[in-house]
Amino acid sequence: MPRAFIAIDISEAVRQKLVAAQQGLAAAGAQLRLVEPENVHVTVKFLGDIPEDKVEAVADAIRAAVKGAQPFDIAVRGIGVFPGLKYIRVVWAGVSDGRENVVAVQRNIDRELQKLGFPLERDFVPHLTLARVKSAAAMEKLVAFVKENVGTEFGVTRAQAVELKQSTLTPRGPIYSTLARIELA
Repeated sequence: MPRAFIAIDISEAVRQKLVAAQQGLAAAGAQLRLVEPENVHVTVKFLGDIPEDKVEAVADAIRAAVKGAQPFDIAVRGIGVFPGLKYIRVVWAGVSDGRENVVAVQRNIDRELQKLGFPLERDFVPHLTLARVKSAAAMEKLVAFVKENVGTEFGVTRAQAVELKQSTLTPRGPIYSTLARIELA
């Protein structure tokens, strides 16, 4: 039963700028688990464990949801956190330009997947996860880093496809593989 999610991949140029931000995060001294550079993506929807026999139906739902959607640019800008600065669990980079396109794709996918029994997202925020916080150590330095980088520009990437991904958990972190890639036409 694959643990699955839906994502939009990013360009190598943007990825490298995000890696530099991750190095800054690490230097802040907080106890973090950085996302492996090759695993950084625009999160569209986390699905959790899905039965093998449902994978193709999920891929078909994504195809139906993005039918007619054109490729678009995504500007990656700023550092943010979930759930908030008083209690940080996740550090992410945001989506500025192209945000409305990502939200439209996500909503269409959400509607199609609801037909298969997946719950609707409540408060979708387009983002790219950079790190997960392991403890509250050096939190003030982490908060300062986030505040200093709230407007940092990481570049523009082209959304050309939506991918259904599998996440295989290992002791060294998750390994992602693509179950289906649906091109935007």
